[in-house]
Amino acid sequence: MSVFFDAAISRFMENNKGFAVASAETNGTQETCILTNGSQNAKIVYSPDIKRFILLRGDANCSENDYTELQSYLYEPTGEDAADVREAYSVANEFSETFGGPAPMTIIPQASRKLSKKERDSDESSAVYFVNRIPGVLPECREPLLLHKEYFDMLLPNKFCEEVVVSAVARLLSDKSRKPQAEQFFAFLNKMYDSGDMDVKSIITMTILNSITGEERIEYVDSLLSDTLKKSWKSARRFIGKQVKPEKESKYKQMSDQYRAQLMQNLQK
Repeated sequence: MSVFFDAAISRFMENNKGFAVASAETNGTQETCILTNGSQNAKIVYSPDIKRFILLRGDANCSENDYTELQSYLYEPTGEDAADVREAYSVANEFSETFGGPAPMTIIPQASRKLSKKERDSDESSAVYFVNRIPGVLPECREPLLLHKEYFDMLLPNKFCEEVVVSAVARLLSDKSRKPQAEQFFAFLNKMYDSGDMDVKSIITMTILNSITGEERIEYVDSLLSDTLKKSWKSARRFIGKQVKPEKESKYKQMSDQYRAQLMQNLQK
């Protein structure tokens, strides 16, 4: 097995006690591993041709056709082993959460319940989830994202997009040979805009899309957007160059700002 596929399998078994490798095979460039705990199987496939890890589930001793696909994860190695292994661990962590399903919890009214870090990171509508997916379509953002998290000890979604993603998108649009990747990236934005919360929608329109300049580029990007996102971006462009104060800061934004302020005070000391 490749280093990162082996890393993903090892982490999955660490997260899911009782699972062991039942079989593993390589077919061309595709790698497949079946793990079992005696009652159910987890099948993990890495297919570099489509740049994806795939998770499937089936009963123990089930036939090949009886597996059900649970999740896929866009993955493209960078050639930097340390970064690729860390991303493989992220794949396994997400697959473990999906395979295990949500943990039992006491129901608490949503208005009075604070989200845990784990919930924020796995909430598919959150800005944290959105930014963590960006390296899957813009691989050059993978290493900066790791450095950002290491420096701040957390992910500041809008700050990362302002400092890293905006310039990566500019380079993407400047390189005509990367047109297929550009189409993939903006298809990703369409999907995330539809499912994301207000923070995600704001980052996509006000930060990422509003950074795009030039009539030709704007017209090209506009042609790749869904009707919903196209309409929202048109409205957002009216705010270019203006200071816009949010109606209400999210708790996560408030916490991020407080953390940054404390960090800067410590650095100055």
